[in-house]
Amino acid sequence: MLKEKKIIVRIFFFKAFLFFTAFIFASCSKKISQAQIQYKDFSEFEFKGKILSGKKIQTSYASQFCIYEYQDGISLIDISGKEKYLVVPKEKYSDGLKESVKVNAVIPRGIENIYLASSSAYSLWDAIGAEEKLGFSSIKENDWYIPKASNAMKSGKLVYAGKYRMPDYELLLKSGCKLAIESTMILHVPKVKEKLEQLGISVFTDYSSYEDNPLGRLEWIKVYGEISGCQEKALSFFDSQVELLKNNAPSKKITASYFYINNRGMAIVRGSENYISNMLRYAGAEYLCPKIKKDSELKSRPTFSVSMEEFYKACKSSEFLFYDGNIDSSCASLSMLKEKNPLLAEFDAVKKANVWCAKKTIYQDTAQIPKIILDVNKIFSASGEEEITFFERLK
Repeated sequence: MLKEKKIIVRIFFFKAFLFFTAFIFASCSKKISQAQIQYKDFSEFEFKGKILSGKKIQTSYASQFCIYEYQDGISLIDISGKEKYLVVPKEKYSDGLKESVKVNAVIPRGIENIYLASSSAYSLWDAIGAEEKLGFSSIKENDWYIPKASNAMKSGKLVYAGKYRMPDYELLLKSGCKLAIESTMILHVPKVKEKLEQLGISVFTDYSSYEDNPLGRLEWIKVYGEISGCQEKALSFFDSQVELLKNNAPSKKITASYFYINNRGMAIVRGSENYISNMLRYAGAEYLCPKIKKDSELKSRPTFSVSMEEFYKACKSSEFLFYDGNIDSSCASLSMLKEKNPLLAEFDAVKKANVWCAKKTIYQDTAQIPKIILDVNKIFSASGEEEITFFERLK
């Protein structure tokens, strides 16, 4: 009997030890995930044996980049504290410079024939009048929802050069492409990045999808202003767009949710700190969504799935529902929405016909983010419905 008691006590302490250890690791993991990006100070930078002194360009909303400008037209772009790019005047560019200054790539300012594999960046280049420097696209003509990009492909100014995971190396090489602008999807296919660099094509990774603040995504126009040589236009455009949002929130408190239903009948919702939910907040809404454990750790995951029961419990009282038409374009009316699940008919927004479908354009047209927010504000204020561009009411 005594022996059995000792065994039970040992098991108890062993389980307690395991629980305590798991708790410690979970706490550490949480601290790491919530830590701010640590950027190195590049106010001084060595270039070709010369110490350059520079100033840091102020960012108002973006967290995923830092820019330093030095004398002689040289700039350094630090992306997420992970990748660093030196932008130099064309006359200062030479092969082998990358190795001598220890950065991911050296980019000649105003470079042309760029392979764009980050579709959300096109509108930023267009906004500063530098879209003609983009020579190749990873998206086909029919998959562009920005008319200017689609027309550029139709006319041959922008040429399809394969998906990001399978680019047409031969075409890019033959056409003299020296720079690929990639989304963070390139991180999942490192061999593609390695191959591009082996061919002499520098790879610039756009981390704007990691920005939780929608205006932080817009602020990436400053990055492309540096690369294109249109810094003043970029600063001017950014300031003018932010100015549009002054005093835009409705006078009364509004609740809203953003979702779509997948083919398994699950509700796919945006996290509470996602840039879409923050766009709704900029328009004056309180964003409602189901609670999820480790929500703070989902920054690289824009959406998560919940059961319809969970979605109903958290969002039934939302005064406005926004349906993600970019993912599911099959929902063209309220009756079609209700057919997806009977519970949807019980939502307050459905009963009052306050359900809006987001058009595909909103995910590509980054430069229009303030106008998208103003569209939402018009929806909340029930004013100027005929002028709404980025959403369509379900009837």
